[in-house]
Amino acid sequence: MCWLTPIHNINLILKKIPMNNFFTKTFLIIATILLTGSFLTASAQALAPNTAGVNLFCSDGELTLPAATAGTDWIVKYSATSTTTPSTGITLSGGNKVANADLKTGYYYLSSKSTTPGSCESELQEIPVYVLKPLIPSITPANFCVESPLAQVGSVTNPEDPTKAALVYQWYTVDAGAETIIAGVNTLSYTPTAPVVGSITYRLKVGYEINGSKYCPQIVDKTITVTAKPTKPTISVGTAQGTATAVTF
Repeated sequence: MCWLTPIHNINLILKKIPMNNFFTKTFLIIATILLTGSFLTASAQALAPNTAGVNLFCSDGELTLPAATAGTDWIVKYSATSTTTPSTGITLSGGNKVANADLKTGYYYLSSKSTTPGSCESELQEIPVYVLKPLIPSITPANFCVESPLAQVGSVTNPEDPTKAALVYQWYTVDAGAETIIAGVNTLSYTPTAPVVGSITYRLKVGYEINGSKYCPQIVDKTITVTAKPTKPTISVGTAQGTATAVTF
């Protein structure tokens, strides 16, 4: 089966319309232009975190290329969309690195050229790149008595499409800067079990999960106070007399 593009279809229709039907042909030509634009737009796939073959970077990342071979230089250009004629030149840092300030979602095009005068530039190598926006996690801390733990409620601002970049969570305790994983606690909120009295710092780590791998974690720490259960009150009989009065009858 052969699929026809809108341009092919409209050409077949125009051939069947008499030449003197000027207005009909004009209308169909205009419709073709509008339809073709929509067709080409829909055909161009926008990059997403889960696009096949895309190179993922965190928001603070840099694109590092292997060193160019002796006697050659890298040439890098950028385009927001896939193209055969990229026009935005990128100045490399150290001869082989796209600095963070120049790294953004889109397509980078790599070519090489000999330093010998009059040399030709190589064909282009396309490098699709997606820069993941930073997650913003937070914890609403809750102090509690040791026998009645309260939930430490986590939340996160996710700037990406959750259907293309899912979120994963992990809780830790932190002591003197060292984190200790709380095994199995990988939900957004956490209610402590078997807490100890004193100050405890909890850490929530949130990252993206894309095609089975985790990327670009962000953390937030909050310190809470766990208080001891009060001791049994001690009172004397004199301070807790009953109010019933003895009577005679």
